[in-house]
Amino acid sequence: VPRHGTAEGDLRLASHSTQQRAATGAMAQNIPALLNHLDAHRESSTLSLAYASIADEGTVEVAKFARDNPFVKYLDLRGNNIQAKGITALANAIKLNRSLRSLNLKWNAVGRDPSGVAALADVLKSNLTIGHVDLRNNRINNVGARSLGEMLKVNTTISHLDLSWNDLGVDGGLALLEGLKHNSTLIDCQLSGSKVGEETLHEVAFLLRRNRAAAAYKASPNDTGAQVAAADPQTSHIAGGGPGANAGARSRDLQAGPLGGGGGGVGFTPGAKAPQGAISRAQWTAKDSSSLMLRLMMKEREQVLPEDKLFYQQVAEHIDKLLLESGKHKQGRTDGEEREKLSTTGFVEREQRYTKEIRQTEEALQKAIFDKEKLQKDMANKTVELKRLNEGNAEAIRESVALQEQATAEEQQLRKELREIIQSKRDLQDKVALSQKDLELLNQENERLRHHVKAFQRDVNEILT
Repeated sequence: VPRHGTAEGDLRLASHSTQQRAATGAMAQNIPALLNHLDAHRESSTLSLAYASIADEGTVEVAKFARDNPFVKYLDLRGNNIQAKGITALANAIKLNRSLRSLNLKWNAVGRDPSGVAALADVLKSNLTIGHVDLRNNRINNVGARSLGEMLKVNTTISHLDLSWNDLGVDGGLALLEGLKHNSTLIDCQLSGSKVGEETLHEVAFLLRRNRAAAAYKASPNDTGAQVAAADPQTSHIAGGGPGANAGARSRDLQAGPLGGGGGGVGFTPGAKAPQGAISRAQWTAKDSSSLMLRLMMKEREQVLPEDKLFYQQVAEHIDKLLLESGKHKQGRTDGEEREKLSTTGFVEREQRYTKEIRQTEEALQKAIFDKEKLQKDMANKTVELKRLNEGNAEAIRESVALQEQATAEEQQLRKELREIIQSKRDLQDKVALSQKDLELLNQENERLRHHVKAFQRDVNEILT
């Protein structure tokens, strides 16, 4: 039956986890710190990163860690703002993991993108180890609920599923209900604050009681209560019952038995003879309560008045609590045995793993030695080649120096000749200038002589005349 007040309890848990967030917050500030934390818990059965703010990037590293880890059984990633990218990576890791038993993802954002929920649901369809999944307050809508409903149709290992405080809506509730009708292993499904509707909640509660009864029968098929219930035609087919069963199943009348006649009272009718196969109070055990619960469920379906239905529901819930307490004790004993087995067999597993790692290291070392020898040979060849190239380079340098010296000498000679030519040019220019000056003087003297000749001729002509 869905619990109420879960959100307030989680808020109190969040307020009380301040110290834990302070302790893990520093670790999650960067990926190297997260990797160191994962490496320190590599052989631990429980990995808790609650409220560590690792987001999708950190979840990818956690997925790599969990993918091949044979020790981790309980993974707690609550309050880390995990979205589609992170949950998809984690789903791929779960596909290869064979040790995980419990997955806590509450207070994240897995359902913000329905593809993340779809990836997780697809992996859980074929998973054979995970029994507890907590998806409280993950923004899962009716689209994500349809993926989870399809998962429930084929999953055979999940016994506890918490979807409280998600916005599933009526359509999402119907999708979950349809999947639960085909599921026989889920015995606890929390839907508080999911807005699936009262009718859906009642039908889910009925199917969960059916699965709990079936689980009790599978756990002890040979006990007296199970044999009595199996012999009763009204309870032998209860696995196919529920609010959606056919009208013929609804109209079946209960025969006289531990519940009495049609009066609805619990117990034998005074003075009536106990039916064959009935169990005496001294022989009654907790296992035999399952047959009584099945009869109560049948009586509840037959009742018309609400108060009668409520009475049978309360009785059935009480028996559920008793069976759950018994299951918890059995689970505690089983966990203790597993821990003891792990403590004794873990050494052999680690020894085998270390032997394998040593063998791999030796093979890697041999390969490294071979590579080293090969590299040394290559280095010797390269050294000879380098020496030859150095000698050629030195010869080329010597030739280059000689050419440079020759070019320098030729350049100096040419400069000297150029200076001599320039000096000769200057001398010639001076001689030309002197010659021009002498020429001008000669021209002037010639002009003077012409005037003198003209004057002389004029004087001669005058004398002659």
